[in-house]
Parts: sequence; structure tokens; C-alpha cells
Amino acid sequence: MKRMYSRLQQISFRTHLLISALLRLLLICYAQFHDAKSEVPYTDIDYKVVTDGARQVLAGGTPFARHTYRYSPILAYIQIPNVVLHAAYGKLIYAAFDLLLAVLIHALVRQQLQLQFGHAVQYLLSKQHKLCLETQTEKQRIETLACWAACCWLYNPLTAVISTRGSGDSFSSFFVVLSIYLLLKAEQEATQPCWIVFGAGLAHGFVIHLRLYPLLFSLAYYLCLSTKLAKNPRELLLRFILPNKQQLCLVLGTLLSLTIFTWSFYSLYGWQYIYEAYIYHFVRKDVRHNFSLHFLLQYLSSEQSTLVMKLLILAPQFLLIFYLSLSFGQFRQTLPFCVFSLAFVIVTYNSVVTSQYFVWYLALLPLCLCNFERLSLKRCLCYVLLWLIGQGLWLLPAYLLEFKTWHTFYWIGLQSAVFFIINSYILKQLVYNYGFKSFKVRTSKKIE
Repeated sequence: MKRMYSRLQQISFRTHLLISALLRLLLICYAQFHDAKSEVPYTDIDYKVVTDGARQVLAGGTPFARHTYRYSPILAYIQIPNVVLHAAYGKLIYAAFDLLLAVLIHALVRQQLQLQFGHAVQYLLSKQHKLCLETQTEKQRIETLACWAACCWLYNPLTAVISTRGSGDSFSSFFVVLSIYLLLKAEQEATQPCWIVFGAGLAHGFVIHLRLYPLLFSLAYYLCLSTKLAKNPRELLLRFILPNKQQLCLVLGTLLSLTIFTWSFYSLYGWQYIYEAYIYHFVRKDVRHNFSLHFLLQYLSSEQSTLVMKLLILAPQFLLIFYLSLSFGQFRQTLPFCVFSLAFVIVTYNSVVTSQYFVWYLALLPLCLCNFERLSLKRCLCYVLLWLIGQGLWLLPAYLLEFKTWHTFYWIGLQSAVFFIINSYILKQLVYNYGFKSFKVRTSKKIE
């Protein structure tokens, strides 16, 4: 393991990007062969739906004329070259955003580690210690950790496969991470940090337009810009009534970006766009098999969905989101982990969960890896293995249902509950073992 670590340490980050780009190109080429030969397609059905939507746009119509098109029209515009040039063009775009996301992860983790190292040095200086700093060694260490964090995304087989299957989740995840990066960057800027926060708001508004789930990160973003910790409900309420300048910039940027994109497409496609892209996701009744804990409940009661049932599904999710936002969202240092845990809860408790949804939190996990020092490599591997076993147990009855037409609905419901328990346990362990990266700075006796 140490030998592998030392070898990877010698490879530059640019080389990792190049290797990852080649791997994704190979997967895209393989998809062409696989789809032509296998009865189980490699390309995601959603990719084909968006391509059909692009075909409708090219013909001068609306992408929503394609049945089950329920995304932002931007995705259809991106995939217009699928119709004109080659069917794999959109996959190249999403794979490129995979790489751009890794670049952003690398920059954000390096920025955070440098900031934490600077705080450690300042603290020791305030205690009047003589410091023996190995600056070059620490810079190399920070660069290595940032590279490792990015590689956890680049070489993750699940995320590589999902993007090359044609899922646009890496595209939206890029703007989620960009929002976090800009919010943390603003803390280091002595001059005009409000413009950087405003840029974070623009990115946040855009990604809400693309996917609704980042809307639930808004409270954490807002709270992290507070100058003081809210110790009681009264102080928390005052944070909303009397926002500071940076909080106002975040809100204005978000509203401006979201309004511009939403109003533009409403002008083009009318109410159908609003319903299909947004309202549908609140009223949908998806009884197809998926990882969600609520799948079997929805399947058995597909004809009579009551308000009580919806509250049972949504209430625990929103309570956890509020709790985690208050616990970790009030500090910029803990913002990456806060957003990761929120995404984890959103996916785990959602009424519909597919493999693509895992990208929502897998894109954020590398931002927090350096803060799990209390977790040994062995325990981390056990958690990953447990997570994969949970999926494997679910995939077997799902395969028997989908391709062998066996009646395995109750079996799938049971395995969905098992997978939910596994995810809840993993999140609990991650929250418990979360902490800041420590730096070993040698000190001598106090200054006389």
C-alpha cells in the first residue's frame, strides 16, 4: 500500500486528468459496441429522452413534446449536436465536466488545507512559540492530499460509468461545488468579497434551475455567511430579518440567476415547461422499482396517495436537513461537509432513488476526506464494501423483476429497507468521526 501511495504521489495532477480522460473515452467507445450487441443497454434511457428533446428543438418545437422529458431545456440544447454530429457528443460534454469537477475539487481542497495550516501557525504564534516550519514539505503534503481527493472522484468507477452512460448529474454537480468554492474563496478575499459571494449566488441559482435538490442547500449557504453563531431561535430569526451585506449578495445573485433562466424558458415554452420541469417532481407517483425506502409503500398505494403519506415521507427528511444545516452550516470551514451530509440525506430519504442520484453526494465526498482522520483506512474500506453490498442485494431482485419478469416486489422492498439502514449507519459514522485536518508544526520553547 505504501509503495502504491509513493508511486501515485510522483504522478502529477495533470497526468491523472489525462489518464481519466482516456478512460472515459474508452468507456464512451465501448458503449457504442455494447448497445449494439447487448439486450441490456449501456446508455442511460434519460440520455435518449434528452436527445429526442434536442431533436424536437432542432425541428423548431418544444423539447417537452417528447414524452417523459422533464428537465431544463438547457440539456436539450447541449445535446443538439447528438442529432447533427454524433450520438455520443453529449457523453463527451458530461465526461468533460467530470474532469472539470476534479479540477475544482483539487483547488477547493488545497485552498481549505492551506487555510487550516495558516490558522494553526497563527494560533501557535499567538502563544509565543518559536516555530520550526518545513514550508516546502507542508506545501507538498497539501498538494498531495488535494490530488488524492480529486483522484477519489476521477477514478471512482461508479461516477465514470454514470457520466459516460449519458447522465448529466456531473454537469449540475460542478455548479454545486463551484458555489461552495466561491463562498469559501470570499472568506480569504480582503477586497470586494461581496462580488465573489454574488457569483456564488449566480451559480446556485443556475443549478437550482437545472435540478431542484440544491435548493435545500440554501439555508446552509446563507448561515455560513453570518458573522456570529446563532445560539438560540431568537438569534437565528434575527439572522434572517437583518441579513449582512454578503447574505444579501447571495440572495440577490441566486434570485437573479434563477429568474433569468426560468423566465426565459417560460417565455419560450409556457406553462408546460413549469409543470414538467418543476411541479411534476412534487406530484409524481413513480411505482417503478428503485432504491428508495418508500418504493413498496408507493407501489402498494399507487391509486390512493394521501397527504399523510406524503408528510410521512417528507417530514423526517426536512427535519434532518434543518438540523444538519444548523449544526454544520453556520461555519464556512464545515460548509463542504454540511452540503455533503445534506445531499446524502436528500438521496437516502427521497421517494425515488436511482444510481445517478448517488453522484449528488459522491461529488461532494472528496471535499471532506481530509477531515476523517479518526477513521482508519480499514474502516473506510469496510464502509465502502457495506455500501456496495447493500446495492448488490438490491440489484439481484431488481434484475429478476426487470429481465426475468419474476414477482419480486416485496423482495425489492425488503432490500430497499436494508440499503436505507446501511446508508443511515454510514452517515452516522461520518458525522461522528468528522474533524479538522491536523498539521504537525514543530515548536520550541516560548520566546523570552
